[in-house]
Amino acid sequence: MGIKVASIIPDPGDFNYAKKGDIYDPYCRDLILGAGGQISDWKTEESSDNDLIIRGLGGTSQKALKQCMETGRTFYAIDTGYMQPGKRKDYHRITKNALQNLGPIVDRSMDRLRKLNWSYKNPTEGSYILVCPPSEKVMKFYGKDLDEWMETTLDEIKTQTNIPVKVRLKPSREDRVNNDTIWDALEDAVCLITYNSIAATEALLSSTPAIALAPNAATVLCNTSIGDINHLHIPTKEEILSFAKHLSYCQFTSAEMANGYAWSILNESS
Repeated sequence: MGIKVASIIPDPGDFNYAKKGDIYDPYCRDLILGAGGQISDWKTEESSDNDLIIRGLGGTSQKALKQCMETGRTFYAIDTGYMQPGKRKDYHRITKNALQNLGPIVDRSMDRLRKLNWSYKNPTEGSYILVCPPSEKVMKFYGKDLDEWMETTLDEIKTQTNIPVKVRLKPSREDRVNNDTIWDALEDAVCLITYNSIAATEALLSSTPAIALAPNAATVLCNTSIGDINHLHIPTKEEILSFAKHLSYCQFTSAEMANGYAWSILNESS
């Protein structure tokens, strides 16, 4: 690859990597090492023809992502993984030419899924609809207002069903991995509704139906309209297992980024 792929520097403060003693974002650094490319910045790469590695949805990252999407330029987006083996963020998803893997589901082995300590959970009937609003950054990227989305979404749910609704605002990372987890919130949920949060993916992995209103990794198995709320797709055990195995190959550790394994999987069909 040589100089044909470049990793751009996220905005200062996006991930506070300097406070951890790093001079460059470690995940961008590791993936560019495995890709055999170069570390660069948006000012330099805006007019280049290099493929880009981009992390997160900060201001500079959004500019780079939008240019790639509008022009068909190849990019690799790094963000939080779909599944973790514990409380630490050991895995990051990496998606070629999208913010999340949009399918189709690829038949994979169980090997990586075992490392994640994931196991199938039997579905429950549930007593409420769980709404997980997207972040402000996501709404900004899609040119939407978060408050308007919330109001419209809750109003539309009321026109479709009398099932009680719970809204789960995203807790701090400490809370959401310790005492206010998404798995706890899903325990008695009829379904989960979101814009494109990976909460929809987490719902499916917990055997809870989901509605994702924008392109999302869960879209291959979930509904995409609130109007479907009374006709939800209930994924089978086989569908969920195939989905989980597939996702385990869409996320990687730092070591897998640096040693070239992630790069080989991302480009295995090229």
